[in-house]
Amino acid sequence: MKAVILAAGKGERLQPLTDRKPKTMLPICNKPLIDYQIEMVRKHGIDEIAVVVGYLERTIREHLKDEVKFYRDEMIKGTASAVYASRDFIDDEFILLYGDLFFDGSINEVIKTPNSMAVVHIDDVSRYGEVISRDGRLIEIKEKSSHGGGFVNAGIYHFDPSILEFIERTEESERGEFELTDSIMMLNSVKDVRVVPLSGYWNDIGYPWDYLDVNMHVLEKIGFSIGKNTEIWNNATIRKPAVIGDECEIKNCVIERSVIGNNCVVGEFSVVKRSVIMSSSNAPHLNYVADSVISEGCNLGAGTKIANLRFDDSNVRVTIKGKRIDSGRRKLGAFIGYNVKTGINVSIYPGVKIGSDSWIEAGVLVRRDINA
Repeated sequence: MKAVILAAGKGERLQPLTDRKPKTMLPICNKPLIDYQIEMVRKHGIDEIAVVVGYLERTIREHLKDEVKFYRDEMIKGTASAVYASRDFIDDEFILLYGDLFFDGSINEVIKTPNSMAVVHIDDVSRYGEVISRDGRLIEIKEKSSHGGGFVNAGIYHFDPSILEFIERTEESERGEFELTDSIMMLNSVKDVRVVPLSGYWNDIGYPWDYLDVNMHVLEKIGFSIGKNTEIWNNATIRKPAVIGDECEIKNCVIERSVIGNNCVVGEFSVVKRSVIMSSSNAPHLNYVADSVISEGCNLGAGTKIANLRFDDSNVRVTIKGKRIDSGRRKLGAFIGYNVKTGINVSIYPGVKIGSDSWIEAGVLVRRDINA
């Protein structure tokens, strides 16, 4: 048994968090997402692993080195294209995982069931499309039109090499991609594809707030962790759970249910709640960061504050690929890219995205996305 992890995509819906990192390298409580996936398949006895790379592939290659085999998706035109890039590796049954998913549970039933796809039950299938099955056999994979509860594709499969034949016959979809689900339905017409429900926490990290949610889930499991050579002042208030990385300086501030990366400063009278601050970023003076993600290399000027609640108390909306999307969250802050600097007394509205390398002048009220 082998495993293939698809990690070639650009993660456009996650921008600006993916401006400098492929989505599978985004840190979950200071450890890249792909590490959790590799640990999961190895825990299930699978040691031969291939990773399909493309966008910002060097970051993944340098991190994993010789732990896995690498295959490059030259096209980056959908999941079927990515699987086909690893065809020289696929000479046996294999487990396939999408590189942007986080699953905290057992995949034993998938491993034991040839020609199978895993599904999870969620309250609203409209974002994903619904998987219909009967007596454990795949019947249909619906487009994103249904509403209400149901089963959706979990992005975890068990195939044998015959799937490659159906990928070769797969035509480009209306989205301009080669969809693995189309290949699976062709396979299903020849031999039954089994549907395996999973139990456990699952998230496909499609939107920036999903990334925040996964960090909060893992944070609850860890509870409390402080890295090497991190200095925490006696008058700092840390409300667990909290994960703080190496070489940080935590002054007289408040940190509540948050993840702080390596080489960070959280300084005098700053408050960080339910947020992720990645490595080498600072909230050094009188800052308020709530329900937000701050990428690497950022510095907030004194008095910079991120609002996380609308005046009208309605859900926060975020612009994703040009469309306004309801996050489903009443409280949601900002998503800040890499190497962003703000001047003193900058205020940022809920749901705003700030693109990498942006500099924001002192006293600015940021109502809309900036270069994101």
